[in-house]
Amino acid sequence: MKYILDSSYFFGDYTLDGELFTTPEVVSELKDLASKMRFEILTEKGLVTTEPEAEHIFAATNAALKSGDARVLSDTDISVIALGLTLDGTVISDDFAVQNVCRHLKISTKGILQRNAKKKVWKKICSGCGAEIPADEEDCPICGSAPIRRGTEKGKRR
Repeated sequence: MKYILDSSYFFGDYTLDGELFTTPEVVSELKDLASKMRFEILTEKGLVTTEPEAEHIFAATNAALKSGDARVLSDTDISVIALGLTLDGTVISDDFAVQNVCRHLKISTKGILQRNAKKKVWKKICSGCGAEIPADEEDCPICGSAPIRRGTEKGKRR
């Protein structure tokens, strides 16, 4: 089994049996001594740091836009999702937005401390009039109010 590790994996003492992978962007997020040491130990045991394929970065970015998660995902998050596509592995992350985009791309996910997220599509809804706001708009074009983010489970009506 191939596991793609998000930053959260390095912040605790967790064990997985299988091939472990991460991205250089994840490694650059490891700031405290404990997570850096854990990374070094896992690297000695076979953890591979590698880049995802460019086409998979593009696919992950597009899926994040379609699911409505793009605004809350970092480049590091996109790199982890894309590596999941590149290696056809299971993404290990407690980030619900990462898990959601993975589900849209049919990438297996596993949480560490959190339960797995349900597949959602996020929409921007006006906090004033309730209209759906286009993704590229900052404020409601009808009444000027700020948007809120509302998720609906894929396939369910709200």
